[in-house]
Amino acid sequence: IMGGLEFLKLLRAYVGGEKPHVIYCTVENDIGAIALALKAGADDYMMKPFDQRLLVSKFQFDLAA
Repeated sequence: IMGGLEFLKLLRAYVGGEKPHVIYCTVENDIGAIALALKAGADDYMMKPFDQRLLVSKFQFDLAA
């Protein structure tokens, strides 16, 4: 069992681990915790509770990029 940050760091350390688009979901509104997630390799973040429009927008990205 591990936390989200631990998992993210391990994922990014694997060969090909940079490929998955990771959105870190948190209940924390601490900018420091969010900064740690981004530094660990998160591509973006969302705070709970989720707003449907925001959730959809986070998963609409250019696959050709």
